[in-house]
Amino acid sequence: MRPEDLQDNYYFGGGATETAVTPLVVGLLVLACILLLFIKRKYMVLPFLGCGLLIPVSQVVVIFGFHLQAARVLILFAWARLFWSAFLSKQDPFPEMNAVDKVFASWAVCNAILYTILWHAVGAFTNRLGFLYSTLGIYFLLRYVVRDRDDVIRAIKVLAVVALPIALLMIAEHRTGSNPISFLTGAAQFPEVRNGSIRAQGPFAHSIIAGTFGAMLLPLFVGLWWQGKGNRLVAALGILCSFVIAAMSSSSTPIMTLGAGLLGLFFWPFRKSMRVVRWGLVVSLIGLQLVMQAPVWFLLARLGFLLGGTGWHRAELIDQFVRHFSEWWLIGTQNNASWGLDMWDSINVYVNAGVEGGLITFIMFIALIVYAFKRIGAARVSAEGDLQNEHLAWAIGVALFSNTIAFLGIAYFDQSAIAWYALLVMISTAVPVAMVTEETQIKFGLARSAAPQTTELERPWAKPRTAQPS
Repeated sequence: MRPEDLQDNYYFGGGATETAVTPLVVGLLVLACILLLFIKRKYMVLPFLGCGLLIPVSQVVVIFGFHLQAARVLILFAWARLFWSAFLSKQDPFPEMNAVDKVFASWAVCNAILYTILWHAVGAFTNRLGFLYSTLGIYFLLRYVVRDRDDVIRAIKVLAVVALPIALLMIAEHRTGSNPISFLTGAAQFPEVRNGSIRAQGPFAHSIIAGTFGAMLLPLFVGLWWQGKGNRLVAALGILCSFVIAAMSSSSTPIMTLGAGLLGLFFWPFRKSMRVVRWGLVVSLIGLQLVMQAPVWFLLARLGFLLGGTGWHRAELIDQFVRHFSEWWLIGTQNNASWGLDMWDSINVYVNAGVEGGLITFIMFIALIVYAFKRIGAARVSAEGDLQNEHLAWAIGVALFSNTIAFLGIAYFDQSAIAWYALLVMISTAVPVAMVTEETQIKFGLARSAAPQTTELERPWAKPRTAQPS
C-alpha cells in the first residue's frame, strides 16, 4: 500500500472501497426512510434515533468515493422531507437559533476549515465534508424535530427502548465471546479481551464507546423516572440497561461516567448552592496541584489503575498536549504521534479538538459546553416551584456533566455521536431566553440587548404563545 493510501485510511477515515450492507440493514433503512417521509414531525425522532443508533457504521453505501453510513442516509431522507413540507410550504419555520446552536455550528465549521488547512489534502477535504454533513445534519434535524418538553420526553423514551436490544446483545456477547447477530448487522463478531474480561461492544465501534453510551444516558432515564408514574416503566428499563451496558463493556471510562452521573444526581439537594460547589472544586484542584509531584491531571492515572483501565495514557496525553502547546495552537498538528508512546491515539475529546483544529477549535468546543451548562442552569432556575420540570432540567444537566467526564477518555467516533447531539438539542430547546427573567439572564450570562422584561419566572419547555389577532 502506498504511503498516501495509508494516510488517507488512517487520518481521513478510509473505510470500505465498495458498498457493504446486509439484507437486514437494508430492510431497516428502507423502513426508517419511509417512516421519515410520511410520519408527523414530532414522531420522526423514533426511526431516526432507533435506526441510527442500532446500525453499525461499518454498514455503508459507497457512491463516488463518498461513504453513506446509516445515519447519513437517514439525514438525506429526513431533510428532503423537511425541505418539502416546511421550508417550501413555509408553514413550519425552523426554530430561532440560540447561543448553543450558533456555537455548535461555529465549532463544526472551525474544525472542518482548520483540519483541511492543516492536512492540505483531498482526503482531508472529503473527510471534513462528510463530517459537516453528519454533524450539522444530525444536530439541526433533531433541533427541528425536538422543540418542547413533550418532544424531549419522547426522545428520552426512544433512547431507553433502543438501549434494551443493545443491553441484551452485549450480555450475550459478554457470556459467549461472540456477537450473536454480527452476520445480520455487520457488527464486529469477536470482542476484545483484556485481563481475561470480554469487552462487549454491541453495534458500536469499540467497547469503551458502547459502555459510555449506556452510562451517559443514566441521568436522562432517572429524569424520566422523576416525571411520574406514566413514565416509570420505560425509565426503569432504561436505568437497568444503562448499568448493564456499562458493566458488559468491562471498561473503566464507562464506570467513571456512571460515577459522574450518580454523583451529579446525588447533588440534587445542593442545587441552589452549586456556585459554592464549583468554586470548592476549583480550589481543591489548585491545592492538589500545589502538593502533588505530578500535574493534577495525573489523578486520571491513579483512577485508571484502581478501575483497571489505561489511566496513564489519558493523563500522559493531556500532559504532552500542554507541553506541546506551541506546536498545535495555530491550526493543530500532524505530529502528535511523536509526542510519546501511543500519543497518536488522541482519544481525549478536548485534546483532539486542539490537535485537529488548533486553539480556536479547542476554545469553541469548551464554549459549547459552557453555553450548554448556562442554558440548562437557567432552565432549572426558571422551573423552581415546578418539581417535574426542575427535575428534568437537573437530570439533563447531569447528563451533560457525565459527558464532560467521559470526554477525558473517549471520543464518539461512531453512531454514538447521535446521542451526544440529541442531548445538546434537549438543552438547546430547554428554555428560550425570552422566557426567563432579566435577573436570571444576567446570572447565567444569557442577557442580550433589548431583552424582554418579565414579571414572573416562566417555565422551561413551554410551548410558544400564539399571536393574538390584531
